[in-house]
Amino acid sequence: MTVFASIISFILILLPLIIFHEFGHYFSARFFKIKVLEFGFGFPPKLFSIWSGKNSLFIEKQLLEKYKNFSPKKYLFVKTKLIYNQLSVEDIYDSKKEIPLSLNKDIIEISSHYYENGKIYFKEMQWSFNLLPLGGFVRPFGEEDSDHPESFFIKKPYERLIVLISGVLINFLLPFLLFFVAFLLPGQIQKSDLIIMEVIKNSPAHNSGLKSGDKILSVNGRSVNDMSELQKNITSSLGEDIEIKIERGIPNVFSDSWEEKFYYNGDIKYFYSKPRWNPPEGQGALGISIYSSNPTRIDPGYGVIGSIKESFFSVIQLFDLSINSIKAMIAGSTNPQFSGPSAVGPVGISQITGQIAVAEIKLKDKIMIFVELTSILSLSLAVINLLPIPALDGGRILFVLIEILRNGKKVSPDKERLVHGMGFIFMLTLLFIITAQDIIRIYQGIDLVG
Repeated sequence: MTVFASIISFILILLPLIIFHEFGHYFSARFFKIKVLEFGFGFPPKLFSIWSGKNSLFIEKQLLEKYKNFSPKKYLFVKTKLIYNQLSVEDIYDSKKEIPLSLNKDIIEISSHYYENGKIYFKEMQWSFNLLPLGGFVRPFGEEDSDHPESFFIKKPYERLIVLISGVLINFLLPFLLFFVAFLLPGQIQKSDLIIMEVIKNSPAHNSGLKSGDKILSVNGRSVNDMSELQKNITSSLGEDIEIKIERGIPNVFSDSWEEKFYYNGDIKYFYSKPRWNPPEGQGALGISIYSSNPTRIDPGYGVIGSIKESFFSVIQLFDLSINSIKAMIAGSTNPQFSGPSAVGPVGISQITGQIAVAEIKLKDKIMIFVELTSILSLSLAVINLLPIPALDGGRILFVLIEILRNGKKVSPDKERLVHGMGFIFMLTLLFIITAQDIIRIYQGIDLVG
């Protein structure tokens, strides 16, 4: 059951993220009148396609006879040319194998075609549904080398930049929408009292004046409802002074073993402390031990405005946590919050999503965990795609920027194709290594979900 839940939940989380990313490319390409030949759901091999986008081309009489030999139900490959500002058929092929390599760059595949009044009418845009549900792609016309007016290659540098960046922009914006919707959903959330059980001597908490029995109410002015919120607020502010609001506990010296060790009379105090990047072994960022008590469920009642504010805070906090994770990985931080694996691949992500899917927790809590995980993945996709790695959006953006710096002189399409090919091999190798590590962790029984 866990394996099945892992696969389904992984697909339901990752596939939409990549599809929305690709829709960013698709709509921006259409806006700049770039012909899109294919939008792929998943990766090949192809299962089936749905065709759309009715178009037409003029066809000369000498090619008309060749065209009439083909079945209207057959997919054709058409080479186009511009004559007197009119797009016309230059040649027709019924198989990719027949197309000369030198002409392959300007070929479009067509379906549902027929001839009428000197033109052939057809559908040229295919929505392909593929076997491997691990992603998606957009295939624009003339991506590498073309002088066709609707090709990607011939468009202005700023237009190509916008098309390349638009997918990343969607991945940056999507977490805001996810959190906003999640905060609007009705349902109660977990609320517990967070009591400091021990303060380690000479730790940041000890030096700031925090004591055993203090009940933590907020960090940097934001209420903390459970241990997870407290950890995220502290970990996102490592090395920075934070304000901790507490209610001072009074020791209940005559308490029995089943009674609370402290009672509270509204003595509110504020302390300032600086969480550590590298605490001693066995200690956390502040040097405190905490236990939670009096668990209950509350209705947060954010409303529309409150949900907008909470969504912005949540995304910014996730971004800070991601940046701190990268810093910790580079610097070798001893903070226990960074003790997990530095990277996980599809297998590791599916393990995490599967465990969340079958976890015995309230639906509202499960939704928030999935939203947080999906947002982390979306932000990660955005950042990774912006890196100047060949074969990714960032690598292609780099070539456009080089073109701009060279006053419009493009890098040779053959050289760019070679660089992207090498980048693709590098990404596949990296994916293989990370996947192997995930499988080893699962075999060793290491749980990625704390």
